[in-house]
Amino acid sequence: MDPVDPSGPDRAATTETPAGSLPRGPHATIGPDTVTMPRWPGQLLTIGGGLVAVAGLVAGTMAAAGSLEGVDPASMAWLALAGAVVFSAGLVYLGIRQIRIRRFLPPERYRGPSVLVLVGLVLVVAAVLTAPFAEDAAALVLGEGELTLLGALVLLTATQVGLLLVSWLFVFRPNALAGLPSLPGRDPGAAIRAGLAWGVVAWIGASLISYAVFALFEALGLDPEPQAAERALTLIDPWLAVLAIVILAPIAEELFFRGVIFNVFLREGGRRWAFIGSSALFAIIHLSLVALIPIFVLGLALAWVYERTGNLLAPITMHMVVNGASVLFALLLRFEVIRPPV
Repeated sequence: MDPVDPSGPDRAATTETPAGSLPRGPHATIGPDTVTMPRWPGQLLTIGGGLVAVAGLVAGTMAAAGSLEGVDPASMAWLALAGAVVFSAGLVYLGIRQIRIRRFLPPERYRGPSVLVLVGLVLVVAAVLTAPFAEDAAALVLGEGELTLLGALVLLTATQVGLLLVSWLFVFRPNALAGLPSLPGRDPGAAIRAGLAWGVVAWIGASLISYAVFALFEALGLDPEPQAAERALTLIDPWLAVLAIVILAPIAEELFFRGVIFNVFLREGGRRWAFIGSSALFAIIHLSLVALIPIFVLGLALAWVYERTGNLLAPITMHMVVNGASVLFALLLRFEVIRPPV
């Protein structure tokens, strides 16, 4: 790659760049007319809004339980909502600021918001989308009440929508990861075939690890809680499970965790951090203690296939195979086509 000229103008060169290669020539540099954004407003909004939201939530819960007299639970709910809005505004400010500050880096670097800001924004989008469906969430998580079709659809897809939206707005649109290979890549057929083959191997391996983790929990006298997706498979229509878990989840999660997070860590921290960091966040965001290790190992395998092929279609296909096999097995058990092992 040609060295980047640090003395270029304040905007990137407009010369045409081949797909999958880094831009060449001058890039944006700091100059006398550079507009800067202070950091403190974002930090103030994020910390202050977060504290207000938590305080309102705790106070509202205590008031509803009768532990806090003279406090209206509805007022505390509104206070928590206001705090959440301020918190979200702080994250957005920090994200925009980091894009503007880091746009002066050379194109082989990552020029977008920090990983923590990206993950925080994803969680905010998911929380906003699921907030009106508290009763459906209780039906899904606690088994109380009835799970509606719309509620199930939103609960199963809210995080994926957040992953796609945040990736586009804060990474792909501002070209924060310049030079990434575009989909479907140079050899989509080979990538799909690799994903299909490695997906079968990954599902077998993940199933064996999951079985070992379940056995360990039982040996320790712990009751392993199933994931929300696993509980949903016992309640929702099969077509919704295929749409949300087999199709949308692999696309959104691979675009974010391998397409974005893996490449962010790769450019800023190296190969080891790329594998560990992207896989750890991939496991944590599933919010399941019993599935933490199996999903982390699966994340490592998906990252390896992505690095090996250089095409996101490979881990997307591999992820679809893993999720598809799991959904098929769960549905066969649900409709008593097969019997669970004793």
